[in-house]
Amino acid sequence: MHDVEQLAVLASVLRTAVDAIIIIDERGTIESVNLATERMFGFRADEMLGQNVKMLMPSPYHEQHDGYLDRYQETGERHIIGIGREVTGQRKDGSLFPLHLAVSEVEAKERKLFTGILRDISDFKAAEAELKQLNATLDQRVQDQAAELQKAQTELVEKEKFATLGRISGGIAHEIRNPLNAIKTSAYYLLNAKTPSPAKTEEHLNRIDRQVSSINNAVTALSDLARLPDPQSSPMDVAEMLATILRECKLPQNIVVTQIVPADLPNVWADEKQLPIVFKNLIRNARDAMSEGGALQLSARHLESQVVVTVQDDGIGMSPDVVRRIAEPFFSTKARGMGLGMAITTAILEKNHCSMELESEPNEGTTFQISIPIAEQSQ
Repeated sequence: MHDVEQLAVLASVLRTAVDAIIIIDERGTIESVNLATERMFGFRADEMLGQNVKMLMPSPYHEQHDGYLDRYQETGERHIIGIGREVTGQRKDGSLFPLHLAVSEVEAKERKLFTGILRDISDFKAAEAELKQLNATLDQRVQDQAAELQKAQTELVEKEKFATLGRISGGIAHEIRNPLNAIKTSAYYLLNAKTPSPAKTEEHLNRIDRQVSSINNAVTALSDLARLPDPQSSPMDVAEMLATILRECKLPQNIVVTQIVPADLPNVWADEKQLPIVFKNLIRNARDAMSEGGALQLSARHLESQVVVTVQDDGIGMSPDVVRRIAEPFFSTKARGMGLGMAITTAILEKNHCSMELESEPNEGTTFQISIPIAEQSQ
């Protein structure tokens, strides 16, 4: 391409370029600008040619510009040459706007020229600011929603606590109100009977004594549950424990018991007085669930660092609501008893670092799986 053609192409590029293109000499004097520069800054070309380029910059860039050029002339240190950067431009009317500036050095015979390509990034900065605002708003909304969720969760927990407390209180009230009513009836008789016989007087006094004992037993049982002592753990043989419990429970003959316990099952690590209470409660519950007979299976297996003992019956089973409330003190589906068995069971398991899984369906039976740490892993 001939020199004339090159100049024509260059002139066409300068004339049609969207970005502002400014050529300055070593002192910062503007030697050439394109049409985009005029549109961008609001100056005519003849107002800019021959002027220092710092006329297009606000403070502090205005004052710093000559220093950049002097430093480059003296040391060769490039402060902005060859490095794209964000700067602020100043229009003829004094308004400021953001620019992206890229400066390159041009060798022209015996002197140096610098070409600056400037792009107005006002729209980009506005979009960036809007995005930051949206992000800030989004962060605030997320925080607000998280706070609302936390508040709702706290309220739900509190409501559940109150609901549980209400159910427990109802159980306690039931255990105490009935004996109190009996006491009140007997006290009324003794206070108002004109000529009670010695036998009647003794009958009502004995009734009062029994009901006071009943109330005391309820309070003591609840107190014992709350103050369950810390376990004194030691190695335990699961097979021996289950065999002993079965002998003590004396299950009726219409319940067929199957035991599947491997001979090489490792010892477990638990309190030898507390852990049997768990399986006594589970086996008694299974017995009560099979009042007309059925099958009870006791099995155990070694699983990693635990022994899993399964107690499975094919009795009447439990509804989901009963399963959910089974560990509540004073909750019971039985006609007799205070409903503390499963509450005590759960407390013992927790203190002995054991866990329990429960599956039950109405009329299909119930399965408890108790995971107990093995002795070798716990000592």
